[in-house]
Amino acid sequence: MTTHDEILQAALERFARFGYLGSSIQQIADDVGTSKSSVLYHFDSKEALLEAAISPAIDALEGLLQQVPTREQHAAFGRDELVAMVTAFVDVLQAHARAVAVFVSQRGALVDVPVIERANALVARMAEVLIAEASARPEIMRLSIGLAGAAFLIGDSDRDDLPELDRELTRQVLIDTIVDLCPPLPAERNGEGA
Repeated sequence: MTTHDEILQAALERFARFGYLGSSIQQIADDVGTSKSSVLYHFDSKEALLEAAISPAIDALEGLLQQVPTREQHAAFGRDELVAMVTAFVDVLQAHARAVAVFVSQRGALVDVPVIERANALVARMAEVLIAEASARPEIMRLSIGLAGAAFLIGDSDRDDLPELDRELTRQVLIDTIVDLCPPLPAERNGEGA
């Protein structure tokens, strides 16, 4: 008997590879080796399947953001805290690479889907935290490019048709790049930081 988790995994793989709009419940059922009715027994619709497939990634990002300082606390936010937050962010993205691929490639086409709206709000909050001290539009643009690049790179990391990347090297390069692209922290601007 096909399990709930097998269907979720097959759906996530199919959505990441062919897109949400380019996938059907029948194709997912075929991937698992079950019937369409079996998939619908576990999930009411393709949208419910999408939500169940990418919600763990969104929940993990939401949990990370709950640990992030508020604007009022941001002045005490030092380089060590920034590196720790960016590291946790990259780790969440890597742990959920297929969900990241779905979100990155499909978010424009799925703007009215609640789970995508939730993900968009969390990404906006993460960017807001990282650019809280940005005073110039170029700083914001540079960081946005870095965050989008990280998401695309991680989202593509599970593709069979691309060369395999060294996971740990990729992780470290992404952390270093995002940290470097973040605007100077208040202490750094005042000459107090390293």
